[in-house]
Amino acid sequence: MFTFLLILHLIAVCCWLGGALYERFFIVGGIRKAKGTELEASMLKLMLSTVPFFLTSVLTILITGIIMTIMHNYIFLSWSWIGLKQYIMLIALLGFFFYIGPRMGKIGKQLNRNLEVGKGLDDEMRSQFNHIIVLFDIMHIGVLINLILGLTKFF
Repeated sequence: MFTFLLILHLIAVCCWLGGALYERFFIVGGIRKAKGTELEASMLKLMLSTVPFFLTSVLTILITGIIMTIMHNYIFLSWSWIGLKQYIMLIALLGFFFYIGPRMGKIGKQLNRNLEVGKGLDDEMRSQFNHIIVLFDIMHIGVLINLILGLTKFF
């Protein structure tokens, strides 16, 4: 059972990181290259549509991580490699659900309003988008640190 959960956990991590790399380099890059064109709005809609994919990966990581922690009798949020992984995941989840997610929703609504009147992105939306991308980069560095901690069990 543990091996199955670990494989599922690692597949979800690979989906999250792989999706994040694709999103960062291809979708975000495409949005920036298409600045001021019709393609810019379509690319942003594409990026906003990836939320369910990432949430599925994150929930899979969360659930399998909790079950594996219980199975190995580890302590939650302790000062160890597993505890540090849990703190990083907790910060990432709280940051997404209380800060990034609502701002992405706001950008999506504004984009839909703009598209209804035949406009694309404005400078305020681009600024909000750039801010979210920086936060995603920070979050993804945390995921990478978690991956390294999981592989090395550093301390």
